[in-house]
Amino acid sequence: MNVLITNDDGIHACGIRALAEAVADIGHRVTVVAPDREKSACAHALTMDMPLTVKPVDGFGMPAYAVAGTPADCVKIGMAHLLDKKADIVLSGINIGANLGSDIVYSGTVNAALEANMLGIPAVAFSQSLLRTQDEDSSAYFREAANLSVQLMQAFAVEELKECIYNVNFPAAAGSAIRGIRFCEQGISAYDDTYEKRTDPFGREYFWISGHLMEDEYNEKHQTDIKWNREGYITITPLKWNQTARDELTSLKCKMKEIKLHF
Repeated sequence: MNVLITNDDGIHACGIRALAEAVADIGHRVTVVAPDREKSACAHALTMDMPLTVKPVDGFGMPAYAVAGTPADCVKIGMAHLLDKKADIVLSGINIGANLGSDIVYSGTVNAALEANMLGIPAVAFSQSLLRTQDEDSSAYFREAANLSVQLMQAFAVEELKECIYNVNFPAAAGSAIRGIRFCEQGISAYDDTYEKRTDPFGREYFWISGHLMEDEYNEKHQTDIKWNREGYITITPLKWNQTARDELTSLKCKMKEIKLHF
């Protein structure tokens, strides 16, 4: 297959290299197109206010490009100009840190896959719950996640990815500590955000966001991706970019019959 791989951690992140090498090792033709720097939490943003530069990157053993833009930019320009043949599938990741619950809305990794789906290309987003601070040498976790990603990619039927993407999250575990796979719904990740006021070297005030994840009974009750990932499972959640609330739309149409506007 012709495979485009991107991420939101940047072209030099360990997760994207591990994934690209694992996919290439089983015989697929891989092209890496990723941001030239970290673009975490940029969601589905596109670069509209500055030039979109692209530079070849050596050292991957396959075509690789660094884009001065967002993950969604990478998918779009990759398909329009950098691949000589349309991708059969787009893989996004492996992200450093989970993309679960409400974090999916902010995730550049997940939204790159959704951009591919909007373009009619099957796509899967992969994330590893292990954080940078948890292990000085996290490369082993990402190599294992890459191996598992390849197995999942081979198991997924491409035709099933025409209407949605799969959001895959690996737990902060390895080997036999991974308890299995759970197919589950997106959870709710609510944060207790704080904005710390600071002063830069020039005496100018600025703010730095921080906070922590709050517990939510919803995740336990509804068996969500957050619950299962915490318990050591690989979670797989199908997602769509079309955000129409269809049940509410039907209800709204009924209500509109009762609304009288005067023009």
